[in-house]
Amino acid sequence: MSETTRAVLKSWLLIAVADLGGSAPRADVHGRVEDKFGHQFTTEDRLPRVGRRGEEAWRNNLDSLYHLLKKEGLMMPSSRGDEWQISPQGSMFSASQFPPIEERNLLSEFFPKDASEYVARLAGRELTKKREHEDLLRSYGQEMASMRWRPSTKVHPRDLELVRDTQTWLVEVKVVYKGNGTEAARAALAQLLEYRHFFYSEGVKPGMLALFSEEIGGAHISLLGKLGILVAWRTQTGWGGDADAHSSGLVP
Repeated sequence: MSETTRAVLKSWLLIAVADLGGSAPRADVHGRVEDKFGHQFTTEDRLPRVGRRGEEAWRNNLDSLYHLLKKEGLMMPSSRGDEWQISPQGSMFSASQFPPIEERNLLSEFFPKDASEYVARLAGRELTKKREHEDLLRSYGQEMASMRWRPSTKVHPRDLELVRDTQTWLVEVKVVYKGNGTEAARAALAQLLEYRHFFYSEGVKPGMLALFSEEIGGAHISLLGKLGILVAWRTQTGWGGDADAHSSGLVP
């Protein structure tokens, strides 16, 4: 098997920089590429490159590609030590060809995006989004870490996994838009059941928790509970949840 092609690396590089807010130091870009796409690296990608202080081949290839993309106008000009910055053309190319990625990790394995606004170009139009999802994820993860849970977001495409002693919980995070708890509850239900089915073997099925940006209403809380899904949400002053979520130690 050969090294990953330049065309594929190009997509990974542009997606990674765009996901980091449009600019980031070389080390951060490399880290994002490895976190997101490392499972797709070939054996040859992982071999040390001669003359590069033992760096793996994919890193050398990514650096070379970065300089090429500057010449093509997809990355901004830079000097040694500058952050890698995507150009407007690169942003449009990335958004039109490759879906935006989500990366994260809190503490040892949790690096969610910040809550600042960002501009994403999709299908030829510009959309301004708030990173409420990542803010909710980060806040909850930090709170749970203080309660001796080990939060991990290295479980893409799942949002979060909580581990403490022998317990494992799969957490799906949903922002409730315009008070539409029905839509948020439906989405959380579908994703939790799907992820639990496909990502876990029969003997190690995790518990399921739906985390919302606000309370979704008693009817939907009851429905999710009957289907084995605990519910928690952020309040104006902290956190709330159903009785089972509280008793399971899943409400900060």
